[in-house]
Amino acid sequence: MAFMKFLGTIIICLPVILGQILHYNVSEESPLGTMIGNIATDANITSSDLTMEFIFLSQSNPLTSLFHLEEKSGSLSVGMRIDRESLSECKFQTECLLNLDVICRNSGSFYQKLELKIKILDINDNSPTFPEDSARLSVSEGSLVGTSFPIEGAVDRDGGHFSVNLYRVVPETAPFSVQFQKNVDGSSLVRLILKKTLDREQQKSYQFQIVAEDGGNPANVGSLVVFVDVLDINDHQPVFSQTHYNLTVDEDVAVNTTILTLTARDEDEGLNGDVIYSLSPRQDEKILKLFQVVPTSGSLQVKESLIFEPGKQYRIIVEASDRAKQPLMSQTQVTVNVRDTHNNPPRIKVDLLSNTDKAQILESASPNAPIAHVTVDDPDTGYNGKINCSIQSEKFQLQKFNVLEYKVVVAQALDREVQSEYRVTVVCQDEGNPPLNASSTFNVTVLDENDHSPIFTKPSYVVQTQEDNNIGASLIRVSASDKDIGKNAEITYRLQSSKYNFLIDPRSGLISAQFRLDREETPLITLGVLAVDGGSPARTGTTSVIIKITDINDNKPEFQNQSFEFAIQENAPKYSSVGLLVATDKDENEKITFSLLPQYNGGIPFEILPNGTIRTTEVLDRETIANYQFSVVATDSGSPPQQSSVKISIDVLDMNDNAPIFMFPSDNNSTVIISYQTLPHTVIAHLDTRDIDQGLNSTVTYVTRDRNYSHIFQLNSLSGRLILMKQLTTAEIGKYKLSIIAQDKGTPPRTSERTMTIVVTSQPIPEEAAEADDHKYFLIAIAISCVTIVIAVVIILTICLIKRADRLRQKYHEQHKSEPYIEIPAQRFHQNAIDSLNCSGMLDKDTPELQLYPSLHNSQISTKGITANLGQDDKIHHQLSPFTLHHVLGTSTSYRGGSKLARKGGDNSSDRSGEITPSDSGRGGSEDDLNTSILLSHCSSIDFENNKNNTPRKELSFSSFNKPRTSVQGNSFNAKNNVLQTKLPPPPRNVFGGFQRQESLYSDAGSFCGHDDSTTTSGSYVLDQEDIFDGLNSSLHRGQCIV
Repeated sequence: MAFMKFLGTIIICLPVILGQILHYNVSEESPLGTMIGNIATDANITSSDLTMEFIFLSQSNPLTSLFHLEEKSGSLSVGMRIDRESLSECKFQTECLLNLDVICRNSGSFYQKLELKIKILDINDNSPTFPEDSARLSVSEGSLVGTSFPIEGAVDRDGGHFSVNLYRVVPETAPFSVQFQKNVDGSSLVRLILKKTLDREQQKSYQFQIVAEDGGNPANVGSLVVFVDVLDINDHQPVFSQTHYNLTVDEDVAVNTTILTLTARDEDEGLNGDVIYSLSPRQDEKILKLFQVVPTSGSLQVKESLIFEPGKQYRIIVEASDRAKQPLMSQTQVTVNVRDTHNNPPRIKVDLLSNTDKAQILESASPNAPIAHVTVDDPDTGYNGKINCSIQSEKFQLQKFNVLEYKVVVAQALDREVQSEYRVTVVCQDEGNPPLNASSTFNVTVLDENDHSPIFTKPSYVVQTQEDNNIGASLIRVSASDKDIGKNAEITYRLQSSKYNFLIDPRSGLISAQFRLDREETPLITLGVLAVDGGSPARTGTTSVIIKITDINDNKPEFQNQSFEFAIQENAPKYSSVGLLVATDKDENEKITFSLLPQYNGGIPFEILPNGTIRTTEVLDRETIANYQFSVVATDSGSPPQQSSVKISIDVLDMNDNAPIFMFPSDNNSTVIISYQTLPHTVIAHLDTRDIDQGLNSTVTYVTRDRNYSHIFQLNSLSGRLILMKQLTTAEIGKYKLSIIAQDKGTPPRTSERTMTIVVTSQPIPEEAAEADDHKYFLIAIAISCVTIVIAVVIILTICLIKRADRLRQKYHEQHKSEPYIEIPAQRFHQNAIDSLNCSGMLDKDTPELQLYPSLHNSQISTKGITANLGQDDKIHHQLSPFTLHHVLGTSTSYRGGSKLARKGGDNSSDRSGEITPSDSGRGGSEDDLNTSILLSHCSSIDFENNKNNTPRKELSFSSFNKPRTSVQGNSFNAKNNVLQTKLPPPPRNVFGGFQRQESLYSDAGSFCGHDDSTTTSGSYVLDQEDIFDGLNSSLHRGQCIV
């Protein structure tokens, strides 16, 4: 407690006081200015400061407009009319509490926020109100006491005690009371309760009020007028005017004569009071046969002629019922006496021996077989009671066997298939005056015997159906008939044995295929069908069903190839034919139309004619597009049509239609300036051209028309490098014009010509340039070192791979020792079959034979010696990729030797000298050295020239091999897929220890693995076949490995 006082002291001392909560109560609808309380007093704020003031925080709370706050005194009063039911904050709330904020401040630092909670007290200012002024109910008079009927309750906007508190019925004499249940939201569920039973026949409707009162004092009320209509139920049965009726009629009364009209009354209304009349079904059938009653009027009528019988009465039971869903009924009895007035005809009674409604007799029955018994009766006496009977039928007769009794027997043989039923009439007549007669007719059915076989409606059936049918779909219905009836005519259908899976319904004869028909396999099928009746023994009929299978378009066109590749020369005329597409169709109508896929129409320079011909639609330019790929659709003429597509690839072949274009020299740059002090063998210019053609058509060589300066300048025809060949003097200072021609290798070749000016000046070479050259040479040395390292790594990896391949090959040899080897005598290899020679080993002195594995292709083998027929072409065109060429140059060891493979000694007319070592200019090997060096890997010194004369040209000779030959399974040799193996000695060390230029390998006639100066670095080489085999013979005999 002391702590709380201390804390209060601290709070009072603060310049800003923490907020307080003040509670006030005010009734709604209080007059304006009604005092609610004083905030200053209630908050214990006492100060003599005249600047003290109280204000609402009204911007964030619009409820402050309901109240008035005196700023100086802090008095709080009602500022405007307050309606609790209209405030949104109080809707559906039990307690209406408004929250306001007031600030108390002065001119100094005093500032305090007060929170006001004002409770709006409810007053009874609203009356209960029903949604409608009146309500109408329909209540059945059969409703039980205590039955409730819901009524929508009244609503009072006031809350709590002032809401609806009571419902009552006015007047209290009404047969209803009221119960209600108050809901949480202030609404109420009202029910009318039936206090006593209703009787519509006494009172048809009621009118009363339901009054709702609230809990005020005095209470406010609201009322609802209720109209109740009492609905009728069928609670009264019809009542006849008499409980029993008696009458007498003459026996000759006319049919349909009304002999009595009955009347019944029902106090109900509508269908419940509508009376209908009928005869009770629970009485003698003779009554129902002789009499009838009109349902609506109650008239009792004679239905058939009456016959007097002494002492006989007719007691008729008549019913009266209403038309309700559950009708009520009452009965009365009518007694009818018949008075005798004339003679009566005889009465005939026929009893059929078959105990059915029709007489039955087998068609095989013999004459005099009985079928019926006839009894005659006449109530008259004397001649009126004497009777004679006869029968009207040829097949039957009437035989008398007792007084007034007869039997009907068969008179003639019967045939059911001729006539299956007879109508027999027995006529009896008395001897009165005039005589009266009577007749009785009955039917005789001839029973069937199985004396006929089933017969099909057609001796054979023909049906056409489409192939690719739905399994189980019906094809045809066969039908057979049998003149017999009954079980003898019950036909069961069966199929004779067949290899086809058809099914026939044994009852309907419907034939269906249980497999898919395929016209392409079986166009016609014949089935045998049996019809077997149900007789004992059974009889059988046969027929045949011919099924013709018609074609549907169920097969797509099939192209001969999965894809097509064509080629066409560029610049071919418009509408040139590229190729022809061929497709087939297994269906009957094999007409196929070819077309482009829609997305290609107009997008490619080709068109497809309907017959499959591919034509160009414009002149093609390979340099624009070299290959076209698109799809073609083959469509048959079926309905709906079937389609298939194929990929088309068209290569545009190059023509030499573009001349080389000089990039340097050009129109804007065609002058080279050098100093007369420039060192010999210095590259002073590098010609540059572009040719957009392909292959040889784009391979450019350079020549100069001016030979006057050939001792000063030399042009490398391949690389286009212009080299200073001598040390210039001051006398040679001046301008030199060179006319340079660039020519491609197309057929015919195309050329371009440019004039180049070389200006030799007297200016000395600046030292900076020399230093720059030294720096350049330093960079070149570093680059060569890096390349050497890379090449060394490649060589090491290659050696490892070769050794691994040798181990695998040796293992393979050990596993296939039993396989035969082949010796190849002096024969010739086909120029297209030799792509590479794999020399995995060297020739051994002890094993001088050449062995091949036995899987050979495309060769001709004789019994005495194995001959590989490899063609007669003179040249071998072998393409090496730049990578392959680099690998050969980097890993092979060069050799010197003179042969036809070697360059002729006097051929020094190119830009190179005749030396075979790298350039000694001090700059290392030039690019031409790398571009033109051809290195051969060998195992020992080779003298191609000497060996060339020892071996016949164009064939390989191994006559020195002594081992016996082995036969071969096969007839061809494919050098691409078969390994040529030789047993060779291991290669000696490289005696040269480095790379050497083999200028001697060039020859004008072509060389093995070589080219002339007109060859570029594209990797295309022309080899002479004779040189190949000469060199190959020499290398193989001397233990060489050619790469």
